[in-house]
Amino acid sequence: MQGKILIVDDDIDTLQLVGTMLERQGFKIVAANNGQQAIQKASDEKPDLIILDVMMPGMDGYEVTRKLRAMEHTAFIPIILFTAKTQVDDKVTGFESGADDYLTKPTHPTELIARVRSILTRPKTGSLSLEQAHQEEPAGKSTVIGLIAAKGGLGVSTLALNLAISIHSATDDYVTLAEMRPGQGDISVYLGYADNDALGQLLSRPYQEIRLQDVEERLVTHGSGIQMLLASYNPKNMVLLQAVEQFETIVKHLSRIAPYTILDLGVGMSDANRKMLAQCSKVVVIIEPSPHVIAHSIALLENLKERGIPDDQIYPVIVNRQRLEITMPIAQIQKAIGRPPSVVMTPAPELAYQSALRKEPMITQQPQSLVAGQISKLAEILTAEGQK
Repeated sequence: MQGKILIVDDDIDTLQLVGTMLERQGFKIVAANNGQQAIQKASDEKPDLIILDVMMPGMDGYEVTRKLRAMEHTAFIPIILFTAKTQVDDKVTGFESGADDYLTKPTHPTELIARVRSILTRPKTGSLSLEQAHQEEPAGKSTVIGLIAAKGGLGVSTLALNLAISIHSATDDYVTLAEMRPGQGDISVYLGYADNDALGQLLSRPYQEIRLQDVEERLVTHGSGIQMLLASYNPKNMVLLQAVEQFETIVKHLSRIAPYTILDLGVGMSDANRKMLAQCSKVVVIIEPSPHVIAHSIALLENLKERGIPDDQIYPVIVNRQRLEITMPIAQIQKAIGRPPSVVMTPAPELAYQSALRKEPMITQQPQSLVAGQISKLAEILTAEGQK
């Protein structure tokens, strides 16, 4: 048996139809035909999942969900609401009651099975408020690495993409790369994807309605093996930078999906970036070796310190894009920022051009190049045991 599922519906035909479909997939089925019976069976049987009809006489599915969430032994059992009601307000009511998912009747058997399997294979955190979710530990060890710069145009997205691929290659672990820059997405353009508004779709929701499954469903898998949450490059979406609680919720879910999460935070200390940086275990600060960028970068490093991020969780990376003879010497940069850089990236304009032209990351375009080696070194530093 793959798990025990409680099906609740006052319509006997629906009970039999859904029950039979799930039994054929190896699930054990428990049935109830009203709300009170559902609560009793949920308490007695402790199912792995509840599929609950909304429109029932007496106690409807919303009320049953609220009661189950209020009981200690049933509070974290996943619940799929199953109903003919299709209005957005109905779905909002369901999620506010504590449901994990919402299916409308009639549904295709393939979709039903897919939703059931998705919920049963993910961490069972229950339907928590944002405050409760932040008190929960992530499922398994998850390293969240944020990449940020003090000014635009320094290659944050490029390094984030190549670093994610390098970590995946070095560790053989799942890696999720997330562009947290609505209206400023670069990676979809860089890789030749159509404009992708996955991040904007999530940020447009009330934060209470953003579920782990919603984030998972919007990930795309690159040929290198990494998963990506992409942002649109349409400037109108920059208004979503104000959705601070949504950013916070999305990162919380991302940290439960893969052992490594790479966040492309772009530029500066916006309110959203402050919230996301608080969830990062490591922060890569990208610095260009020119006097005016160094000045901005020193201020950014000071901001990170003020936010309580320890020095040993900050990794300055020098990215050279011009000939070394016309940039500041590394010793001078080190003195200015008060610490040695973790990695110094040498200029590679030809490789960068060919990579953009072929829409292929530099680290896979020329895996034996000096730049690929420097990115691999950074990946090794960030994934080393004992690093905070």
